[in-house]
Amino acid sequence: NTIVVYGGRFQPFHSGHYATYKHLVDKFGSDNVFIGTSNKTDNYRSPFKFVEKKQIMIKMFGIPSSKIVQVTSPYSPKEIIGNYEPSNTAFVTVVGEKDRYRLKSKYFDPYHPDKIQMGYRDKGYVYVAPSQQIPISGTEVRSLLSIGSDSKRKSEFRKIYGKFDPKIFNLISNKLMTVRE
Repeated sequence: NTIVVYGGRFQPFHSGHYATYKHLVDKFGSDNVFIGTSNKTDNYRSPFKFVEKKQIMIKMFGIPSSKIVQVTSPYSPKEIIGNYEPSNTAFVTVVGEKDRYRLKSKYFDPYHPDKIQMGYRDKGYVYVAPSQQIPISGTEVRSLLSIGSDSKRKSEFRKIYGKFDPKIFNLISNKLMTVRE
């Protein structure tokens, strides 16, 4: 059994994140992939609460609610893996290319499907998600959706999310413009 946790701040979750999630589901199966994110907020860099991030993921991308879990630590998501047998369930954490070497420890090994030998009690595995064809960062999204005219922000929202939902647009844009002030 393999459980894959795609962890991150997701401030806010956007089409680049979804492309990675979809890749993981295609590779590991929808039953095995979870998104782990915290409820930690601060200023402009992390303004969205867990419930808001979850609402964006469900409404804009159709991600099942049961696959989005509030975690304290994405690299030790006990809230997810704790539901599985520790000796025969492998834990795979997902990172981007820039974070490939962040998890250097005796616990984590690079993911290779033929080299999973232990359950999460003894070992974790790091899967490096492929880069997106049209990369976009949360920083860019926060900038594009917090400045400019209403019509400009709506246009950027459509580009970022591939569709328009007024409730989600207002949630994201209003929150970003408020914390930017």
